[in-house]
Amino acid sequence: MSAPIPVLFPVETINRELDFRLAMAVQAARAHNRIYIGQHETLMRLCRLLDHGVYFGKNAIRPHFPNRLDDYNLLKSRNFRFIHLDTEGAVYPGTEERWREVLHSRIDPRHLAADDFLLTWGDFQRDTYRARAPHLAEHIQTTGHPGFDLYLPRWRPYFEADTARQRHRYGDFILINTNLARTNNRMGRDFVFSAYNGFDPENSASRRRTIESWARQTEQLSRFVRLVHELSLRFRHQPIVLRPHPSEDPALYERIFAGLPHVHVLHEGSVAPWLLAARCVIHDGCTTGLEAHLAGRPVINFNPGELAGTEPLFLPNLFGQRCANIDEVLDAVASLTRRPPEPRKAAVHPALHRDASPVAAPDDPRALALLHNFRAEAMPLTLEILHNAQRGLHPDRPPSDALILAEELASRAVEATKSLARPLSPRHRVANAYARGKFPGFEPRDIARRLARIQALVGRSVTHRVFSPGLIILETR
Repeated sequence: MSAPIPVLFPVETINRELDFRLAMAVQAARAHNRIYIGQHETLMRLCRLLDHGVYFGKNAIRPHFPNRLDDYNLLKSRNFRFIHLDTEGAVYPGTEERWREVLHSRIDPRHLAADDFLLTWGDFQRDTYRARAPHLAEHIQTTGHPGFDLYLPRWRPYFEADTARQRHRYGDFILINTNLARTNNRMGRDFVFSAYNGFDPENSASRRRTIESWARQTEQLSRFVRLVHELSLRFRHQPIVLRPHPSEDPALYERIFAGLPHVHVLHEGSVAPWLLAARCVIHDGCTTGLEAHLAGRPVINFNPGELAGTEPLFLPNLFGQRCANIDEVLDAVASLTRRPPEPRKAAVHPALHRDASPVAAPDDPRALALLHNFRAEAMPLTLEILHNAQRGLHPDRPPSDALILAEELASRAVEATKSLARPLSPRHRVANAYARGKFPGFEPRDIARRLARIQALVGRSVTHRVFSPGLIILETR
């Protein structure tokens, strides 16, 4: 019997990616493969022990540095095929010209080999990349984002327990999602205005965009702080949950709202149960506004207008009731709180039924070109490409579980040693806290619960083992 094909699924932010990665893994598991789900750094360390596999994610080529190919070249040296799928593949500022600039800053398809694939959220992205790399056109394909498929009605049972738990804890709460990492970044201003974050002070266009974005978000941060205080006064018995972006520093909000007992600053678990449990969702330019729309939840878009020269985020700001000031938000929330609660199972997005007409899709054709999920499901297309990418691969014997476990234990020992020195360096301490916030590690019981729900929904059976906080290995039974 031939060795199983290693399929690597990197996870950068657990709360944002883990659910759809697990759903994909359960459906992709076959007798001929073995699926490794983990932090990118863990998988890159592990790939030195593996060969002739598939890497499915974006992290081997980092956004803002599409020409830095060390990890990609390592994968190719081990005969891996690379399937690129961006986790931020459609929420861009400005209009078409600016979208193309952003796309080119995230990956350059001319670097990809003929056996690699580039999957896009929409036809606009596909056509942009095909124009740059026509030789790879057949391998640049529109799929949509598989994570958004989890808002389909048949996936709702996966979130039911967590949704009920949030509703039990916080009642009929108002959910506020912020996306203000330019001005409230967990890594501080040095990171915001750094090359690592895409800031080029020698480039006037880059400098202007970054400064205008920072200025706009600084103003919007003050507006959101005022909004929460006004909401807490007008709706004294209505719980408010503020969920910052993963890159934001929650400590600022915790300090500002410390005297408001019914305001809760939280970033727990994936966003889907919170969206499904909330009375309404308030946002400005956040992907969760799009997700709330797909989930059929009431959306309030708090967008007071743009500063001169700034570029608003196009796609998420299409959805929901647009409010230009705090009074309009208060009135919108009041109108929702006067209504009886909607039947939760009736909140279905009609555009997401297989083969259904996109009656709930936006009217703007640019939105349809940016996100294929408005037209069809993403997961079946993505799984088909993942299956095709494994054809013709014949790996050598895989490393034993004992060797993998030894490698993980050694890595944890090194990390523990480093952690002793971090308190001496404020910069490293902050960076480590930021990384832990995005990837706190896999908890075995939590992983087992999630996988049990997925297996029940898709009718497939798998085995798994959590080798470390940064690595899960999954196989079919």
